[in-house]
Amino acid sequence: MPFLTRKSHTRESLARDLSAAGVNAGDVLIVHSSLKKVGWIAGGAQEMIRALQETIGPEGTLLMPTFTFSLSGWLLPPFDPWNTASRVGLLTDTFWRCTDVRRTAHPTHSVAAWGRLAAKFTSGPISYEPLGIDSPIDRACRAGAKILLIGVEQNRNSTIHVAEARAGMPYLRVPFTIDDLYDEAWYIDSRGAPAKFLAIREMPGSSEGFEVLDNLLIQKNIATRCVVGDATSTIMSAPRLCDHVMQLLQEDPLLLLDHPNPSEITKRRRAIIEAQLSANHGGAA
Repeated sequence: MPFLTRKSHTRESLARDLSAAGVNAGDVLIVHSSLKKVGWIAGGAQEMIRALQETIGPEGTLLMPTFTFSLSGWLLPPFDPWNTASRVGLLTDTFWRCTDVRRTAHPTHSVAAWGRLAAKFTSGPISYEPLGIDSPIDRACRAGAKILLIGVEQNRNSTIHVAEARAGMPYLRVPFTIDDLYDEAWYIDSRGAPAKFLAIREMPGSSEGFEVLDNLLIQKNIATRCVVGDATSTIMSAPRLCDHVMQLLQEDPLLLLDHPNPSEITKRRRAIIEAQLSANHGGAA
């Protein structure tokens, strides 16, 4: 039967892959993943998490997105950080439930963290924009984090949204909710409490356009290909990524909004930038 010949990955073999990829003890590591791309893991998602934790060690810090996109207008229940499942993959949904892992209460873009700096990255009020300045991913980036994309490409890399926010890209303020000034999310911040509402004024989105960076970052030696289990993966420095993307956006503010099959939000955001560019060009003339 096929499963009898399937290659099995173990915590130890995955840890070797991570070390060979450039993950080191003491690293702050942001992980985005497709667990199925890794292949068959003896022990499943828990062993992948343990491999990551053991590779960075007790002085390291591991972060994963546990996004739920709990917008009140999307007919989703309010975000409950103790119960609401992550909507961005099995590994992330397993991770936030693990011992000693902290999870933020952000209703659209919660983040889970484990390790020495977990409290630093996840504590405090959720007064930041989802992936904006002072968000957990931004804090990790400023702490020199590495990003590991396991079996996924740049369109899953949340740190690119941080770069957009740092660059002050005006299209982030175009909400998903048409005809409203902003998106509204809701969440529960203490057990049994009524839901609270949060205005989202810089909503990440339009990430399909991030595909333009897949090869570009490799060519610029900002990102490096590696293998984790069976998954073709990518590792990079978060600060170098942010700096480079910010520079690219200064040169071409439409760069990350270009895709052959753009989503509706991307079309609306691109129209905003094109109108601004046209107005600026007309003023210069």
